[in-house]
Amino acid sequence: MTTDFYQHSMDVPLRGITIKSLREKRASFTEQLVASYLVMLNLGTDTIKETKQIKYIKICNFVTMTSFAASLMYTILSIVWANPLWFIAVNSLLITSVAVLYLNKIGHVNTSRLLYLLSVNSLLFIIALIVGPHTYAENFLLVAVLIPFLMYDLDHIKMILVGIILPLIYMMSYQFVEPYFAQYHLSIEHQNIMRLVGNPMEIGLAVTALFLYVFYSRQTELELESTNSQMTLHTTELKRSNADLEQFAYVISHDLKTPVRNISCFMRLLSNKHAENLDSEAKEFVEFAVSGAKRMERLIDDVLAYSRIGRNLSTPTPVNVNDVVNTIRYELECKSETSHATINITRELPIVNSVHSSLMYHIFQNLIKNGLKFNKTEHPEINISWNENTDFYTFAVNDNGIGISQKYSGQIFQMFKRLHTENEYDGTGIGLAICKKIVEHYNGHIWYESPGPDKGTTFLFTIRKF
Repeated sequence: MTTDFYQHSMDVPLRGITIKSLREKRASFTEQLVASYLVMLNLGTDTIKETKQIKYIKICNFVTMTSFAASLMYTILSIVWANPLWFIAVNSLLITSVAVLYLNKIGHVNTSRLLYLLSVNSLLFIIALIVGPHTYAENFLLVAVLIPFLMYDLDHIKMILVGIILPLIYMMSYQFVEPYFAQYHLSIEHQNIMRLVGNPMEIGLAVTALFLYVFYSRQTELELESTNSQMTLHTTELKRSNADLEQFAYVISHDLKTPVRNISCFMRLLSNKHAENLDSEAKEFVEFAVSGAKRMERLIDDVLAYSRIGRNLSTPTPVNVNDVVNTIRYELECKSETSHATINITRELPIVNSVHSSLMYHIFQNLIKNGLKFNKTEHPEINISWNENTDFYTFAVNDNGIGISQKYSGQIFQMFKRLHTENEYDGTGIGLAICKKIVEHYNGHIWYESPGPDKGTTFLFTIRKF
Protein backbone atom coordinates (compact mmCIF):
# COMPACT_ATOMS: atom_id res chain seq x y z
CA MET A 1 0.00 0.00 0.00
CA THR A 2 2.84 2.28 0.73
CA THR A 3 4.23 1.75 -2.74
CA ASP A 4 0.82 2.30 -4.35
CA PHE A 5 0.33 5.44 -2.33
CA TYR A 6 3.61 6.97 -3.42
CA GLN A 7 3.07 5.97 -7.02
CA HIS A 8 -0.42 7.48 -7.00
CA SER A 9 0.59 10.65 -5.19
CA MET A 10 3.53 11.30 -7.53
CA ASP A 11 1.75 10.39 -10.76
CA VAL A 12 -1.11 12.91 -10.59
CA PRO A 13 0.99 16.05 -10.15
CA LEU A 14 3.39 15.02 -12.94
CA ARG A 15 0.52 14.45 -15.35
CA GLY A 16 -0.92 17.85 -14.38
CA ILE A 17 2.43 19.54 -14.92
CA THR A 18 2.77 17.91 -18.33
CA ILE A 19 -0.69 19.07 -19.43
CA LYS A 20 -0.03 22.58 -18.09
CA SER A 21 3.30 22.76 -19.90
CA LEU A 22 1.70 21.79 -23.22
CA ARG A 23 -1.02 24.41 -22.74
CA GLU A 24 1.58 27.08 -21.96
CA LYS A 25 3.56 26.17 -25.07
CA ARG A 26 0.42 26.33 -27.21
CA ALA A 27 -0.56 29.65 -25.66
CA SER A 28 2.96 30.99 -26.13
CA PHE A 29 3.03 29.87 -29.78
CA THR A 30 -0.37 31.46 -30.41
CA GLU A 31 0.74 34.72 -28.79
CA GLN A 32 3.91 34.78 -30.89
CA LEU A 33 1.89 34.08 -34.02
CA VAL A 34 -0.56 36.90 -33.25
CA ALA A 35 2.31 39.25 -32.37
CA SER A 36 4.07 38.47 -35.68
CA TYR A 37 0.83 39.03 -37.59
CA LEU A 38 0.29 42.42 -35.90
CA VAL A 39 3.87 43.47 -36.62
CA MET A 40 3.45 42.66 -40.31
CA LEU A 41 0.00 44.26 -40.38
CA ASN A 42 1.48 47.56 -39.11
CA LEU A 43 4.50 47.68 -41.43
CA GLY A 44 4.91 51.24 -42.71
CA THR A 45 2.18 52.79 -40.55
CA ASP A 46 4.76 54.63 -38.44
CA THR A 47 5.75 56.66 -41.52
CA ILE A 48 2.19 57.88 -42.18
CA LYS A 49 1.41 61.39 -40.92
CA GLU A 50 -2.32 61.37 -41.63
CA THR A 51 -4.29 59.09 -39.34
CA LYS A 52 -6.92 58.31 -41.99
CA GLN A 53 -4.24 56.89 -44.33
CA ILE A 54 -3.06 54.26 -41.83
CA LYS A 55 -6.02 51.94 -42.53
CA TYR A 56 -5.10 51.76 -46.24
CA ILE A 57 -1.56 50.60 -45.42
CA LYS A 58 -2.86 48.02 -42.94
CA ILE A 59 -5.26 46.62 -45.53
CA CYS A 60 -2.44 46.58 -48.09
CA ASN A 61 -0.37 44.51 -45.66
CA PHE A 62 -3.28 42.16 -44.95
CA VAL A 63 -4.05 41.57 -48.64
CA THR A 64 -0.35 41.05 -49.33
CA MET A 65 -0.02 38.52 -46.50
CA THR A 66 -3.05 36.68 -47.87
CA SER A 67 -1.51 36.69 -51.36
CA PHE A 68 1.69 35.33 -49.83
CA ALA A 69 -0.19 32.49 -48.09
CA ALA A 70 -2.18 31.66 -51.25
CA SER A 71 0.91 31.68 -53.47
CA LEU A 72 2.71 29.43 -50.96
CA MET A 73 -0.15 26.94 -51.16
CA TYR A 74 -0.22 27.12 -54.98
CA THR A 75 3.57 26.61 -55.04
CA ILE A 76 3.13 23.33 -53.20
CA LEU A 77 0.35 22.28 -55.61
CA SER A 78 2.50 23.22 -58.63
CA ILE A 79 5.23 20.92 -57.32
CA VAL A 80 2.80 18.08 -56.56
CA TRP A 81 1.09 18.42 -59.96
CA ALA A 82 4.44 18.90 -61.75
CA ASN A 83 3.68 22.11 -63.66
CA PRO A 84 6.95 24.12 -64.02
CA LEU A 85 5.38 27.19 -65.67
CA TRP A 86 2.74 27.46 -62.96
CA PHE A 87 5.52 27.03 -60.37
CA ILE A 88 7.41 30.01 -61.85
CA ALA A 89 4.26 32.19 -61.93
CA VAL A 90 3.18 31.52 -58.34
CA ASN A 91 6.76 31.96 -57.13
CA SER A 92 6.83 35.36 -58.83
CA LEU A 93 3.65 36.18 -56.88
CA LEU A 94 5.36 34.97 -53.70
CA ILE A 95 8.41 37.19 -54.34
CA THR A 96 6.18 40.17 -55.18
CA SER A 97 4.30 39.77 -51.88
CA VAL A 98 7.59 39.76 -49.94
CA ALA A 99 8.78 42.83 -51.88
CA VAL A 100 5.56 44.74 -51.09
CA LEU A 101 5.86 44.01 -47.36
CA TYR A 102 9.54 45.02 -47.40
CA LEU A 103 8.81 48.31 -49.16
CA ASN A 104 6.16 49.09 -46.54
CA LYS A 105 8.64 48.26 -43.80
CA ILE A 106 11.20 50.81 -45.10
CA GLY A 107 8.50 53.46 -45.57
CA HIS A 108 7.95 53.36 -49.37
CA VAL A 109 4.21 52.83 -48.93
CA ASN A 110 3.19 54.45 -52.23
CA THR A 111 5.69 52.42 -54.26
CA SER A 112 4.58 49.21 -52.55
CA ARG A 113 0.92 49.73 -53.41
CA LEU A 114 1.73 50.58 -57.03
CA LEU A 115 3.88 47.44 -57.25
CA TYR A 116 1.04 45.34 -55.85
CA LEU A 117 -1.56 46.68 -58.28
CA LEU A 118 0.60 46.26 -61.38
CA SER A 119 2.39 43.01 -60.52
CA VAL A 120 -0.36 41.05 -58.80
CA ASN A 121 -2.94 41.72 -61.53
CA SER A 122 -0.49 40.61 -64.21
CA LEU A 123 0.57 37.51 -62.29
CA LEU A 124 -3.04 36.55 -61.51
CA PHE A 125 -3.81 36.81 -65.22
CA ILE A 126 -0.86 34.56 -66.12
CA ILE A 127 -1.80 32.03 -63.43
CA ALA A 128 -5.41 32.00 -64.68
CA LEU A 129 -4.15 31.29 -68.22
CA ILE A 130 -1.99 28.40 -67.04
CA VAL A 131 -4.57 26.80 -64.73
CA GLY A 132 -7.25 26.48 -67.41
CA PRO A 133 -10.81 27.61 -68.23
CA HIS A 134 -12.68 25.03 -66.14
CA THR A 135 -11.66 26.76 -62.89
CA TYR A 136 -13.10 30.11 -64.01
CA ALA A 137 -9.76 31.43 -62.74
CA GLU A 138 -10.26 34.73 -64.61
CA ASN A 139 -12.89 35.54 -61.97
CA PHE A 140 -9.99 35.99 -59.53
CA LEU A 141 -9.52 39.34 -61.28
CA LEU A 142 -12.98 40.46 -60.14
CA VAL A 143 -11.63 40.52 -56.59
CA ALA A 144 -8.68 42.57 -57.88
CA VAL A 145 -11.16 45.28 -58.94
CA LEU A 146 -12.00 45.82 -55.26
CA ILE A 147 -8.37 46.11 -54.16
CA PRO A 148 -7.68 49.75 -55.22
CA PHE A 149 -10.70 50.95 -53.21
CA LEU A 150 -9.29 49.17 -50.16
CA MET A 151 -5.75 50.53 -50.63
CA TYR A 152 -6.45 54.15 -51.65
CA ASP A 153 -8.80 56.96 -50.71
CA LEU A 154 -10.53 59.11 -53.34
CA ASP A 155 -7.63 61.59 -53.28
CA HIS A 156 -5.66 58.97 -55.25
CA ILE A 157 -8.24 58.69 -58.03
CA LYS A 158 -5.60 57.98 -60.72
CA MET A 159 -4.32 54.94 -58.86
CA ILE A 160 -7.88 53.72 -58.26
CA LEU A 161 -8.61 53.96 -62.00
CA VAL A 162 -5.43 52.03 -62.81
CA GLY A 163 -6.44 49.37 -60.30
CA ILE A 164 -9.92 49.06 -61.89
CA ILE A 165 -9.04 49.26 -65.57
CA LEU A 166 -6.10 46.84 -65.52
CA PRO A 167 -7.94 43.72 -64.23
CA LEU A 168 -10.95 44.50 -66.44
CA ILE A 169 -8.71 44.58 -69.51
CA TYR A 170 -7.19 41.25 -68.48
CA MET A 171 -10.64 39.70 -67.98
CA MET A 172 -11.88 40.83 -71.40
CA SER A 173 -8.74 39.57 -73.13
CA TYR A 174 -8.76 36.18 -71.33
CA GLN A 175 -10.90 34.33 -73.88
CA PHE A 176 -8.64 35.48 -76.73
CA VAL A 177 -5.32 34.66 -75.05
CA GLU A 178 -6.33 31.45 -73.20
CA PRO A 179 -6.20 29.08 -76.27
CA TYR A 180 -2.47 29.77 -76.70
CA PHE A 181 -1.85 28.33 -73.20
CA ALA A 182 -3.87 25.14 -73.72
CA GLN A 183 -0.76 22.95 -73.65
CA TYR A 184 0.11 24.24 -70.18
CA HIS A 185 -3.35 23.74 -68.63
CA LEU A 186 -3.84 21.55 -65.58
CA SER A 187 -5.82 18.35 -65.97
CA ILE A 188 -9.61 18.61 -65.76
CA GLU A 189 -9.51 16.88 -62.37
CA HIS A 190 -6.97 19.36 -61.00
CA GLN A 191 -8.90 22.29 -62.47
CA ASN A 192 -12.02 21.13 -60.62
CA ILE A 193 -10.03 20.93 -57.40
CA MET A 194 -8.74 24.47 -58.00
CA ARG A 195 -12.31 25.67 -58.59
CA LEU A 196 -13.49 24.13 -55.32
CA VAL A 197 -10.54 25.56 -53.36
CA GLY A 198 -9.63 28.78 -55.12
CA ASN A 199 -12.97 30.47 -55.69
CA PRO A 200 -14.23 30.24 -52.07
CA MET A 201 -10.81 31.42 -50.89
CA GLU A 202 -10.99 34.47 -53.16
CA ILE A 203 -14.51 35.27 -51.94
CA GLY A 204 -13.37 34.85 -48.33
CA LEU A 205 -10.46 37.21 -48.96
CA ALA A 206 -12.76 39.85 -50.46
CA VAL A 207 -15.26 39.62 -47.58
CA THR A 208 -12.50 39.77 -44.93
CA ALA A 209 -10.81 42.72 -46.62
CA LEU A 210 -14.13 44.60 -46.79
CA PHE A 211 -14.75 43.86 -43.12
CA LEU A 212 -11.29 45.20 -42.24
CA TYR A 213 -11.97 48.31 -44.30
CA VAL A 214 -15.19 49.01 -42.39
CA PHE A 215 -13.54 48.14 -39.07
CA TYR A 216 -10.52 50.40 -39.61
CA SER A 217 -12.71 53.20 -40.98
CA ARG A 218 -14.74 53.16 -37.80
CA GLN A 219 -11.61 52.90 -35.68
CA THR A 220 -10.10 55.87 -37.53
CA GLU A 221 -13.26 57.92 -36.95
CA LEU A 222 -13.15 57.16 -33.23
CA GLU A 223 -9.45 58.06 -33.06
CA LEU A 224 -10.05 61.32 -34.92
CA GLU A 225 -12.97 62.18 -32.63
CA SER A 226 -10.79 61.47 -29.59
CA THR A 227 -7.91 63.49 -31.02
CA ASN A 228 -10.19 66.42 -31.91
CA SER A 229 -11.71 66.33 -28.45
CA GLN A 230 -8.28 66.40 -26.81
CA MET A 231 -7.11 69.18 -29.12
CA THR A 232 -10.20 71.23 -28.30
CA LEU A 233 -9.58 70.72 -24.59
CA HIS A 234 -5.90 71.62 -24.92
CA THR A 235 -6.71 74.66 -27.06
CA THR A 236 -9.24 75.91 -24.53
CA GLU A 237 -6.76 75.38 -21.69
CA LEU A 238 -3.99 77.09 -23.66
CA LYS A 239 -6.19 80.08 -24.43
CA ARG A 240 -7.15 80.37 -20.78
CA SER A 241 -3.52 80.07 -19.69
CA ASN A 242 -2.38 82.68 -22.21
CA ALA A 243 -5.17 85.03 -21.18
CA ASP A 244 -4.18 84.64 -17.52
CA LEU A 245 -0.52 85.30 -18.32
CA GLU A 246 -1.34 88.35 -20.42
CA GLN A 247 -3.63 89.70 -17.73
CA PHE A 248 -0.96 89.05 -15.12
CA ALA A 249 1.68 90.85 -17.22
CA TYR A 250 -0.68 93.75 -17.80
CA VAL A 251 -1.61 94.17 -14.13
CA ILE A 252 1.94 93.80 -12.83
CA SER A 253 3.34 96.17 -15.45
CA HIS A 254 0.61 98.73 -14.84
CA ASP A 255 1.09 98.61 -11.07
CA LEU A 256 4.88 98.85 -11.38
CA LYS A 257 4.86 102.02 -13.46
CA THR A 258 3.85 104.30 -10.60
CA PRO A 259 6.57 103.32 -8.08
CA VAL A 260 9.24 103.33 -10.80
CA ARG A 261 8.17 106.79 -11.92
CA ASN A 262 8.25 107.92 -8.28
CA ILE A 263 11.80 106.64 -7.88
CA SER A 264 12.91 108.60 -10.93
CA CYS A 265 11.12 111.81 -9.79
CA PHE A 266 12.42 111.69 -6.22
CA MET A 267 15.97 111.00 -7.34
CA ARG A 268 15.73 114.06 -9.60
CA LEU A 269 14.38 116.14 -6.72
CA LEU A 270 17.19 114.90 -4.49
CA SER A 271 19.77 115.81 -7.12
CA ASN A 272 18.30 119.29 -7.75
CA LYS A 273 17.67 120.21 -4.11
CA HIS A 274 20.89 118.93 -2.58
CA ALA A 275 23.25 119.21 -5.53
CA GLU A 276 25.65 121.42 -3.54
CA ASN A 277 25.93 118.84 -0.74
CA LEU A 278 26.54 115.87 -3.04
CA ASP A 279 30.05 114.95 -4.09
CA SER A 280 30.83 113.62 -7.57
CA GLU A 281 30.44 109.98 -6.49
CA ALA A 282 27.00 110.65 -4.96
CA LYS A 283 25.90 112.47 -8.11
CA GLU A 284 27.09 109.51 -10.18
CA PHE A 285 25.03 107.14 -8.00
CA VAL A 286 21.97 109.35 -8.47
CA GLU A 287 22.46 109.25 -12.26
CA PHE A 288 22.76 105.45 -12.11
CA ALA A 289 19.51 105.26 -10.14
CA VAL A 290 17.70 107.59 -12.57
CA SER A 291 19.07 105.67 -15.57
CA GLY A 292 17.98 102.36 -14.03
CA ALA A 293 14.51 103.74 -13.32
CA LYS A 294 14.20 104.95 -16.92
CA ARG A 295 15.30 101.56 -18.22
CA MET A 296 12.76 99.86 -15.94
CA GLU A 297 10.07 102.19 -17.24
CA ARG A 298 10.96 101.31 -20.84
CA LEU A 299 10.87 97.62 -19.95
CA ILE A 300 7.44 98.03 -18.39
CA ASP A 301 6.16 99.91 -21.45
CA ASP A 302 7.46 97.15 -23.73
CA VAL A 303 5.95 94.39 -21.59
CA LEU A 304 2.65 96.28 -21.63
CA ALA A 305 2.87 96.61 -25.42
CA TYR A 306 3.61 92.87 -25.72
CA SER A 307 0.72 91.89 -23.44
CA ARG A 308 -1.72 94.15 -25.30
CA ILE A 309 -1.11 92.54 -28.70
CA GLY A 310 -4.31 90.81 -29.73
CA ARG A 311 -6.33 92.34 -26.83
CA ASN A 312 -9.19 94.80 -27.31
CA LEU A 313 -8.40 95.34 -30.97
CA SER A 314 -10.78 97.15 -33.27
CA THR A 315 -12.15 95.53 -36.42
CA PRO A 316 -9.33 94.83 -38.93
CA THR A 317 -9.27 97.21 -41.87
CA PRO A 318 -7.20 97.70 -45.05
CA VAL A 319 -3.95 99.50 -44.19
CA ASN A 320 -1.74 101.37 -46.63
CA VAL A 321 1.78 100.33 -45.63
CA ASN A 322 3.24 103.38 -47.42
CA ASP A 323 1.47 105.64 -44.91
CA VAL A 324 2.79 103.56 -42.00
CA VAL A 325 6.43 103.75 -43.18
CA ASN A 326 6.19 107.45 -44.05
CA THR A 327 4.86 108.19 -40.55
CA ILE A 328 7.81 106.34 -38.97
CA ARG A 329 10.25 108.15 -41.28
CA TYR A 330 8.79 111.55 -40.33
CA GLU A 331 8.94 110.77 -36.58
CA LEU A 332 12.58 109.69 -36.82
CA GLU A 333 13.49 112.81 -38.76
CA CYS A 334 11.82 114.98 -36.12
CA LYS A 335 13.85 113.26 -33.40
CA SER A 336 17.06 113.70 -35.43
CA GLU A 337 17.55 109.93 -35.44
CA THR A 338 18.02 109.81 -39.22
CA SER A 339 20.22 112.85 -39.83
CA HIS A 340 22.76 110.74 -41.74
CA ALA A 341 20.47 107.82 -42.54
CA THR A 342 18.48 106.89 -45.62
CA ILE A 343 15.20 104.96 -45.64
CA ASN A 344 14.37 103.71 -49.13
CA ILE A 345 11.23 102.06 -50.46
CA THR A 346 12.14 100.09 -53.58
CA ARG A 347 8.58 100.29 -54.95
CA GLU A 348 5.23 101.46 -53.68
CA LEU A 349 4.12 99.28 -50.78
CA PRO A 350 0.76 97.48 -50.95
CA ILE A 351 -2.50 98.00 -49.12
CA VAL A 352 -2.89 95.04 -46.75
CA ASN A 353 -6.40 93.84 -45.93
CA SER A 354 -7.70 92.84 -42.50
CA VAL A 355 -4.89 94.20 -40.31
CA HIS A 356 -4.47 96.98 -37.73
CA SER A 357 -2.44 100.08 -38.49
CA SER A 358 -1.10 100.23 -34.91
CA LEU A 359 0.32 96.70 -35.10
CA MET A 360 1.80 97.23 -38.57
CA TYR A 361 3.36 100.41 -37.20
CA HIS A 362 4.99 98.43 -34.35
CA ILE A 363 6.54 95.92 -36.76
CA PHE A 364 8.09 98.44 -39.14
CA GLN A 365 9.13 100.83 -36.37
CA ASN A 366 11.02 98.10 -34.48
CA LEU A 367 12.74 96.73 -37.58
CA ILE A 368 13.70 100.16 -38.93
CA LYS A 369 14.98 101.44 -35.57
CA ASN A 370 16.98 98.25 -35.07
CA GLY A 371 18.58 98.72 -38.48
CA LEU A 372 19.60 102.26 -37.50
CA LYS A 373 20.69 101.42 -33.96
CA PHE A 374 22.80 98.34 -34.68
CA ASN A 375 24.81 100.17 -37.30
CA LYS A 376 28.40 101.43 -37.22
CA THR A 377 28.50 103.02 -40.66
CA GLU A 378 28.54 106.78 -41.19
CA HIS A 379 25.49 106.58 -43.42
CA PRO A 380 23.01 103.95 -42.19
CA GLU A 381 20.71 102.74 -44.93
CA ILE A 382 17.36 100.94 -44.72
CA ASN A 383 15.77 99.39 -47.81
CA ILE A 384 12.17 98.19 -47.67
CA SER A 385 10.89 95.84 -50.38
CA TRP A 386 8.10 93.31 -50.83
CA ASN A 387 6.68 90.59 -53.05
CA GLU A 388 3.55 88.50 -53.03
CA ASN A 389 2.07 85.12 -53.87
CA THR A 390 -1.47 83.77 -53.83
CA ASP A 391 -1.89 83.87 -50.05
CA PHE A 392 0.80 86.12 -48.53
CA TYR A 393 2.64 89.40 -48.79
CA THR A 394 6.33 89.06 -47.90
CA PHE A 395 8.03 92.23 -46.64
CA ALA A 396 11.80 92.64 -46.35
CA VAL A 397 13.56 95.30 -44.23
CA ASN A 398 17.25 95.36 -45.14
CA ASP A 399 20.00 97.35 -43.39
CA ASN A 400 23.77 97.83 -43.78
CA GLY A 401 24.44 97.30 -40.08
CA ILE A 402 26.55 94.93 -37.98
CA GLY A 403 24.80 91.72 -39.11
CA ILE A 404 23.58 88.79 -37.01
CA SER A 405 25.11 85.31 -36.89
CA GLN A 406 22.77 82.47 -37.90
CA LYS A 407 23.56 80.69 -34.63
CA TYR A 408 21.20 83.13 -32.88
CA SER A 409 18.24 82.33 -35.16
CA GLY A 410 16.49 80.34 -32.43
CA GLN A 411 16.98 83.00 -29.75
CA ILE A 412 16.74 86.43 -31.29
CA PHE A 413 12.93 86.58 -31.23
CA GLN A 414 12.71 85.59 -27.56
CA MET A 415 11.71 88.16 -24.93
CA PHE A 416 14.59 89.97 -23.16
CA LYS A 417 17.14 88.21 -25.39
CA ARG A 418 20.03 90.61 -26.02
CA LEU A 419 23.11 89.84 -28.10
CA HIS A 420 24.97 92.90 -26.82
CA THR A 421 25.39 94.62 -23.47
CA GLU A 422 23.46 97.79 -22.65
CA ASN A 423 26.69 99.78 -22.76
CA GLU A 424 27.17 98.78 -26.41
CA TYR A 425 23.61 99.23 -27.62
CA ASP A 426 20.63 100.55 -25.74
CA GLY A 427 17.37 98.60 -25.67
CA THR A 428 15.16 96.22 -23.70
CA GLY A 429 15.36 93.08 -25.85
CA ILE A 430 11.59 92.92 -26.42
CA GLY A 431 11.23 94.64 -29.80
CA LEU A 432 11.72 91.56 -31.98
CA ALA A 433 9.53 89.48 -29.65
CA ILE A 434 6.77 92.04 -30.23
CA CYS A 435 7.28 91.79 -34.01
CA LYS A 436 7.09 87.99 -33.85
CA LYS A 437 3.90 88.02 -31.81
CA ILE A 438 2.21 90.50 -34.16
CA VAL A 439 3.22 88.57 -37.28
CA GLU A 440 1.98 85.29 -35.79
CA HIS A 441 -1.26 87.04 -34.79
CA TYR A 442 -1.82 87.47 -38.55
CA ASN A 443 -0.83 83.81 -39.21
CA GLY A 444 2.48 84.88 -40.70
CA HIS A 445 6.12 84.00 -40.17
CA ILE A 446 9.20 86.15 -39.42
CA TRP A 447 12.87 85.34 -39.90
CA TYR A 448 16.15 87.01 -40.82
CA GLU A 449 19.03 86.57 -43.26
CA SER A 450 22.54 87.90 -42.78
CA PRO A 451 25.63 87.28 -44.96
CA GLY A 452 27.94 87.77 -41.99
CA PRO A 453 29.44 90.33 -39.55
CA ASP A 454 29.23 93.96 -40.73
CA LYS A 455 27.39 92.90 -43.88
CA GLY A 456 23.93 93.91 -42.82
CA THR A 457 20.75 92.03 -41.98
CA THR A 458 17.47 91.50 -43.79
CA PHE A 459 14.38 90.82 -41.69
CA LEU A 460 11.56 89.19 -43.63
CA PHE A 461 8.00 88.58 -42.53
CA THR A 462 4.78 87.42 -44.14
CA ILE A 463 1.27 88.78 -43.70
CA ARG A 464 -1.73 86.83 -44.98
CA LYS A 465 -3.61 88.66 -47.72
CA PHE A 466 -7.14 87.80 -46.60
